[in-house]
Amino acid sequence: MVHAGEQVSAEVLDVNVTRGQVQLSLKALQQDPLVQLADRVGQVLSGPVVKVMPFGVFVRVAPGIAGLLHESVLTREPAMGEIVTVTIAEVDRPGRRVRLEPASTR
Repeated sequence: MVHAGEQVSAEVLDVNVTRGQVQLSLKALQQDPLVQLADRVGQVLSGPVVKVMPFGVFVRVAPGIAGLLHESVLTREPAMGEIVTVTIAEVDRPGRRVRLEPASTR
């Protein structure tokens, strides 16, 4: 991710003087991607199915973010990698969950 000598911005999470260790986080300084996604509730978008589970499928709706399309709203189970059109129904930031609906149900 980073190379020796490279300058980066990071948040200091912990300093352990006894061990001579400093714990840093690069990710802590980045904006939570769910913040931007929460502004898009109700929007229709397309994305690939990235995981198929007995209770539904997960669809990638943004880089690093997949939302659940629950089996109860599916008329058929899409295949892994298939591009599906969905509506962002709900973004639960504390729970780190994104609920999707088929685009035709809204």
